[in-house]
Amino acid sequence: MRRTDAFAVTIALLALAAPALAQAKADVPAQTPQAVPVPETRPAAADKREEPGKPEEAAPEAPPGPDGPAAPPVRETLAESDAAFSECTAALTALGARFEVRPPLTDADERDCGIARPLAVSEILAGVELRPEAVLRCATALALAEWTRDFVVPAARRLPGRGPLAGIDHGTAYLCRPRNGVEGGTLSEHAFGNAIDVAGFRFERGEALAVTPRTGDGSLEEAFQEAARKTACLAFATVLGPGADVAHADHLHLDVKARSGGFRLCQ
Repeated sequence: MRRTDAFAVTIALLALAAPALAQAKADVPAQTPQAVPVPETRPAAADKREEPGKPEEAAPEAPPGPDGPAAPPVRETLAESDAAFSECTAALTALGARFEVRPPLTDADERDCGIARPLAVSEILAGVELRPEAVLRCATALALAEWTRDFVVPAARRLPGRGPLAGIDHGTAYLCRPRNGVEGGTLSEHAFGNAIDVAGFRFERGEALAVTPRTGDGSLEEAFQEAARKTACLAFATVLGPGADVAHADHLHLDVKARSGGFRLCQ
């Protein structure tokens, strides 16, 4: 068969099959695309607080102990070892001091204040009253007792007509407050039981001697006060008194604050 005859036959066959192909296509149902399922979304945890009707729950409070709410802890730096405390109280007892060990002391409004093992001291030496009773750390009480024994008692013998030292009056021992009472300032050493303000001295006879500016009056009272003040620097790290500033015009501030290199501030 010639090529032209074969091509004519193919065309004829395609023409005969066209109606059948069109009918088959019409009988096939149209395929519609199906939607892809979208997973349900839930609000994040951070958004739950904003849902109406679902207020955020408060964390439950810890139940109080058997004796009620616990007191604020005394800060760790104020703690003393059993051995150090026992040694200190034994030394105080040997000096004839009268004192009572009190429970840990804190302040409700200032968690940094306090004394881990406070002593309430009524006599700093045998026969030498501390008035009023002073609440102090043991180290502070021991420094006060040793200073009184070694320097104040011997100096008091030089004052005519007064007899032996009978007592020390103080203005402040433990007190949770800033330095010089300046609001918002650094806490005073009084806030840790490290300080005491000596306001005066009493004797078995004669007049008491108050701490006051005495510069240049040339009296034995001036000499006694200066002797007490100067020797206090051998027992305490800080000594401030009349002339140092206005806040210390009527007392000797004595404290045992530890400083780098053992530095002492004596004014």
